[in-house]
Amino acid sequence: MPEGPEVECTRRYLQPLIGKIVKKIQLTPLSQKYPKYKNKQSDFNWFSGKKLIEVERRGKFLIWRFDGKKIVLNHLGMSGKWILLKKDHRDLPSHAKALIYFESFPYAVFDDIRNFGQFRIFESYDKVLDYNPIRKMGIDGLAKPFPMKEFLIRLNKPNYANREIGMVLVDQKLVAGIGNIYKSESLALAKINPTRLVKTIKKIERKKLGRAISETLWKAVDCNGSTFSTFQIPTGQEGSAQNWHNVYGKHGESCLECGTEITRIVQNGRSTFFCTECQK
Repeated sequence: MPEGPEVECTRRYLQPLIGKIVKKIQLTPLSQKYPKYKNKQSDFNWFSGKKLIEVERRGKFLIWRFDGKKIVLNHLGMSGKWILLKKDHRDLPSHAKALIYFESFPYAVFDDIRNFGQFRIFESYDKVLDYNPIRKMGIDGLAKPFPMKEFLIRLNKPNYANREIGMVLVDQKLVAGIGNIYKSESLALAKINPTRLVKTIKKIERKKLGRAISETLWKAVDCNGSTFSTFQIPTGQEGSAQNWHNVYGKHGESCLECGTEITRIVQNGRSTFFCTECQK
């Protein structure tokens, strides 16, 4: 968290910044406590006077492109979010790591409570594309139309055959943008038990899962994502997708379809929620 839908919503609400000139990118004093930001201010000075051309999403990453070769790659991590401020505020968010000031728009703040996020410079767009997590990224779960053929080919790889689908589905080399939340919700919609080995899932079920992934992720985008603790879109509004979740975070509650108690298990250190009756 945030997952693909939350990152896509963030990208959309950053669009008012496109075409604006950067006055400066400033790393906060707090950021200097962390090695990934420490003493990097001079590197970010290069962006002063540059125009923001595009904010692109790749899976859970945001790629900030300017009218020059250098690129900023941004990952929201576990708790990162962008906040757009329309006037000068002396009191910044308590965990602000970076600020982008614009000539005709005061500033955007990258706030990251748990500090798992990234805000780093690459020398060119090609260097970003060659960055291992991006280069090895699977299909985009939010692609339209959903690339079913490629999804089936990737899922059929031998290294997935003897693994549980609930573990495989968060592998960004399979489908980029899925995390714990939408893994559980997609499997619930497809009525597939997360503990099933991939090799036991029939082709018709795999297609159903592909459709469920697409439907679940886009439904979340339409609701500005899911908010459980810190996530907000840049305008400060919380997401509402959690209001329709069928299984995620519902451990001990009754399944809305059959009344069976929702089960929580841990797969590869991550929580998975499902209905043992509906999901076979």
